[in-house]
Amino acid sequence: MIALDLSGNRFSGPIPSCIAHDAPHLDLSNNSFSGEIPDSIANMVYLNVLNLEYNQLGGQIPERFNALRRLTAFSVADNLLSGPVPALLRKFPASHFAGNQGLCGAPLDECPGKGRGWINNESSIGAAVGFVVGFVAAFYSLHWVVFSTRLRAYGFRV
Repeated sequence: MIALDLSGNRFSGPIPSCIAHDAPHLDLSNNSFSGEIPDSIANMVYLNVLNLEYNQLGGQIPERFNALRRLTAFSVADNLLSGPVPALLRKFPASHFAGNQGLCGAPLDECPGKGRGWINNESSIGAAVGFVVGFVAAFYSLHWVVFSTRLRAYGFRV
């Protein structure tokens, strides 16, 4: 089989897990498929094109899609997907993921709760507060030592 193109129909319900194991081109766009994207699609080792846009698919894009190394075209635009975009799929433009309110990570916006390394808003605020508290404490400690009349008397006896 060279391609399985079922686009533009009124198919609904979940995508069957045994959809087409050897087809290099799978187009299920413009239907009403719902449920999650089957993990079994990751077993389609010869898959070059996967088009799932304009459906009602939910859940996450399976992490196993990182095994689809031959993909040259991929789109899940305008579904109900959420979670991070798997690493291998980040090479595709953001428009191929558009219309999924819950999707995040490159090439889209950063996922919530994921800082860049250990530096994030909370640690930046903590560092600023620590700097101010340390500066104030050092200033008043130095002021107390230099201008204290009790300590001045001991300083000249030595």
